[in-house]
Amino acid sequence: MGGTGVSQGSVDSFGSIFVNGVRWDLSDATIEIDGGAASESDLRVGMFVLVEGDFDAGNATRSAATVRFDNVLEGPIENAPVETVLGQVKTFTILGQTVTIDFFEAAFGPGASFASLAEDDAVEVSGFADGSGGVTATRVSLRGTYPADTDVRRKGTVANLVVNPDDSGMLDIGRITIRFTPTTPFAGVTRATLANGDDVTVEGTLRLSGTEVDSSAIDLASPRISAAGLERVEIEGVAEACAESLDFCVGGVPVDVSVATFDPATFTPMIGERVEVEGPLVGGTLEAIEVESEDEISSQRNVKIEAEVMSIDAVARALVVLGVSVAADGETVLEDESSLGDESFTFGEIGVGDFVEVRGIDDGGATIRAISIDREDAMTGIDDVRLEGPVTMLDVAAPALEIPGRPVPLDAGTLYYDEFDALRTEEEFFRTPGDVMIGDVVGAIDLSASDLYMLGEANEVQIEDPD
Repeated sequence: MGGTGVSQGSVDSFGSIFVNGVRWDLSDATIEIDGGAASESDLRVGMFVLVEGDFDAGNATRSAATVRFDNVLEGPIENAPVETVLGQVKTFTILGQTVTIDFFEAAFGPGASFASLAEDDAVEVSGFADGSGGVTATRVSLRGTYPADTDVRRKGTVANLVVNPDDSGMLDIGRITIRFTPTTPFAGVTRATLANGDDVTVEGTLRLSGTEVDSSAIDLASPRISAAGLERVEIEGVAEACAESLDFCVGGVPVDVSVATFDPATFTPMIGERVEVEGPLVGGTLEAIEVESEDEISSQRNVKIEAEVMSIDAVARALVVLGVSVAADGETVLEDESSLGDESFTFGEIGVGDFVEVRGIDDGGATIRAISIDREDAMTGIDDVRLEGPVTMLDVAAPALEIPGRPVPLDAGTLYYDEFDALRTEEEFFRTPGDVMIGDVVGAIDLSASDLYMLGEANEVQIEDPD
């Protein structure tokens, strides 16, 4: 399906940019960040953007007319982040709004990481509404610390509005009180027309109370996707219950799935699930032709490889690591975690000998589908080589195993662990019936590897916890 339209989602990689699995050429695009003019070099992986342009079905690369980005939330973290899924998911609160970050899904700016985020860190959050009043983060950037940094940004619904005769006043967004003066600028609305129930974006300064903001600007928050008659719309987000649709809304847009196909075919979208929907916008409703489960992709991730690249085909976007063929597509997230710190990292910049961390999916085919590829620094004799994936061959007599399709070198010094991190003997690990079985996800690690190209004798072999 061609024509003009919009695509809303996070930036996965560059060259120009990939959003929702598709490359957008930015040669003639106007780029805006937080309402100001910007360039392609200002964009970052994980930014949740709105792209408008040409969806010509005959071209592999689409032509973007505009790219817009706004941080959804800015301010200090109010509480120490709580790890709700060990090693994978954390939540914290900013200006009364809950933020959820997934180690596998969110990108981080310099100085920020899944492990390091802490109370009073002043951060910028990009992402989308999670359907329950919170935000699912696609990128988190560290700006400073509170109270040295008190600049904030908050979107929400106006409540308890009071406008004084001198045009000063206050309003509440959640449990945060927003104060404005007679000279505070308003956009898209005036003091006289602002009403309880309006959605606004507020920028300002957080008082030391932590619950009051002196606003520097108040803007009426219009829907990012609102024009009827768009020939194609793609939206990444969370399915939310809404009065405008019998099915659900995504990003505030009503969705009709009555003629849609689903990926996977057995997928039935439920409220609260992360989805990507595509179709024309007719009369304000997105008439979906395809609905894809983003949660399904996350749950299928079963491969992790850490080693130097053996070979690469930049044109085919394919590489070989530890003898495993890996294929990247438009949805593969590329990040440069090396000392080079390339914020606009492209697949074509990966070279033979680069140390990478690949996370992907083995679905039984000839290649691993890469969900993410991170370039990192590593030193021979110091850093580890790792191969993790489903067991594809198991010989309990030898003993021997392959993951995924690659032999794992074992010796008398190899230590074995079950999914609960309990040490097992070789006999316990391989016996029939034993700990390990065909299809189990197993990780093999060559500690302080003497050759970063290959998996030497595995020092540790462990069954990974499926949860």
